[in-house]
Amino acid sequence: MGQAFHGFPIPFNSPNSSNPLSFSTSFVFSINAPGHGLTFMISPSMDFTRAMASQFLGLFNTSNNGNSTNRILAVEFDTVKSNEFLDIDGNHVGIDVNGLVSVESAPAAFFSNRQSKNITLKLSSKDPIRAWIEYNGVEMVLNVTLAPLDTSKPKLPLMSRKMNLTEIFNGKMYVGFSASTGNITSNHYVIGWSFSREGKAKEFDLTLLPSVSAPSPSDLDDFDPVFDTPSDSSTANPKRIKLIIICTLVVMVFMI
Repeated sequence: MGQAFHGFPIPFNSPNSSNPLSFSTSFVFSINAPGHGLTFMISPSMDFTRAMASQFLGLFNTSNNGNSTNRILAVEFDTVKSNEFLDIDGNHVGIDVNGLVSVESAPAAFFSNRQSKNITLKLSSKDPIRAWIEYNGVEMVLNVTLAPLDTSKPKLPLMSRKMNLTEIFNGKMYVGFSASTGNITSNHYVIGWSFSREGKAKEFDLTLLPSVSAPSPSDLDDFDPVFDTPSDSSTANPKRIKLIIICTLVVMVFMI
């Protein structure tokens, strides 16, 4: 399992902001095998040393899962069905608040603007997938939208959840990703990321995205995990070949 963060906390409750709790993020990710999944998260801390792998997705453990003191919002891209967390299937997206029993979830899919219907997406196909996660602080609505990389943003989100994030967030929070594996070797990639605290996340040039290819064991022999400082390749892989998270900062845009 592993985590990768933007290296500095972001203010979410600034009194000088006209809309202090709105945010927008867009990123491209790829998962090459089902085990166990990837999350985008907003957390008060970058310390996840007590987090567990497998179905805990590198976020929680058996003792703190579900605790309101966690103050964590996560959107999970889950590739394994975990009955203990009431997962709907082994290929779903969920909105998590302080724990892994999602407050809302849906089978992974995108709305086709041309066909006017939802089309299934396989999260662990290795094909790059674009995600948009947007919170409107005035309407207090969180929208989660998916699409294949070569498809424009759908008109309708996959999920739309009414929620008050002032009950969850501290004044400053960290934004980033977590991922975990179980019995199946799996690589998780975040290959482009844009984030804005106010307004729409800036679009990034998709032609700058690196290709996704699985590393050979020799590539990992001299690898030292980096968990909390940005670099040209922010990578987390505490179990060597089990997990890789790559945030390609060449196409990483922050508007705070």
